Amino acid sequence: MYLPAPDESVWVGVARIVLSVPGSRSLKDKRRAVHQVRDRLRSRRNVSVAEVGHLEDRSRAVMVIAMVGNDARFVQGALDSIVHEIGEWRVGLIESASVRLWRPTDGGETPGFEDLDA
Repeated sequence: MYLPAPDESVWVGVARIVLSVPGSRSLKDKRRAVHQVRDRLRSRRNVSVAEVGHLEDRSRAVMVIAMVGNDARFVQGALDSIVHEIGEWRVGLIESASVRLWRPTDGGETPGFEDLDA
């Protein structure tokens, strides 16, 4: 049985970034750039980072950054800031980026998510 605390507020935020790595001549070159982004984010922010797409493409990567918090504005702002920071690092070019927020609506084994940022 799921009994939330009276003041409980949970927000899940996910930033999806398509990163282009121009001049990359091999998967090793691209992975070096992806690992640089991942390692910088993990050392500076409390987030989870994964490469989830274009895994075998030597010049593009889809990266996802996830975080959980109790304030939607904080989570949204933090992820927007992260996307901006990655663009300034000049590790690659951001082809596209999006930030989505969800609020868990059920505490059962398969929680539902309410999409709040289409």
